[in-house]
Amino acid sequence: MLELSLDTKVELATSALRHGAGLFETIRIQRGEPRWMELHLERMASGCAFLGFDSPPDIQEVRDFLHVHGVGASMGFGVLRFIAADGRLLAFAEPLQSQPTKLANLGLSLETVRFSGNPLNRFKTLSYLENLRLAQEAARRGHFDAIAPNEKGFLSDGGRTTLFAVIDGRIFTPPVADGALPGIARRVLLDAGFAVEASLRWEDLARTEAVFLANALRGVIPAGNIEGHGSRPVDHPAFAKARECLFLS
Repeated sequence: MLELSLDTKVELATSALRHGAGLFETIRIQRGEPRWMELHLERMASGCAFLGFDSPPDIQEVRDFLHVHGVGASMGFGVLRFIAADGRLLAFAEPLQSQPTKLANLGLSLETVRFSGNPLNRFKTLSYLENLRLAQEAARRGHFDAIAPNEKGFLSDGGRTTLFAVIDGRIFTPPVADGALPGIARRVLLDAGFAVEASLRWEDLARTEAVFLANALRGVIPAGNIEGHGSRPVDHPAFAKARECLFLS
């Protein structure tokens, strides 16, 4: 079992981190409480099993550890971070440095293509350069995020968010089989029956009633402008319902 630790120092010369061999989870702290921690740890456990790592401690042991050490307890809104590497589960919390994004411009990546058959798409690995490149491309082009197509031209997800599209009154999100990360907010919304998986191409967004992005840290972010497809409503009823499903405030 991974050893829980508050010591985030590593010896890079001997650490597997120098090859990106690790997993991470980024968890929203709301009123001093980590949100959906059991789902984050469940995804991390799957990643550990796939990579041949020891498993993380069970949820109660993690909760007890955080409580004893007061990790994140005083934060009204912040971030709890877990990193699994070198036989340890490193835990630390910090305030969210930037203000929550209320509106997003969205673009299609022109530089990054996700390979839908890559099994690492299913986990938050420390081999994260593909997602960092998406974020950098989005910033250069004036977007909040850029959605990566896969090798067949179907959409996957962005560098830090899941895509949701409202079409003919139904809400669709790209499937994991097309390269999308099984995000935590995504899972909550799918399990609630709020959305369903469907393969989408960029041209499908031209017929959307509304589009939004979501992740477990920043919640629901309306996409007010879709590159090449013009503006979209920023107050669609789906946004309020998604926030309600996610119990965000």
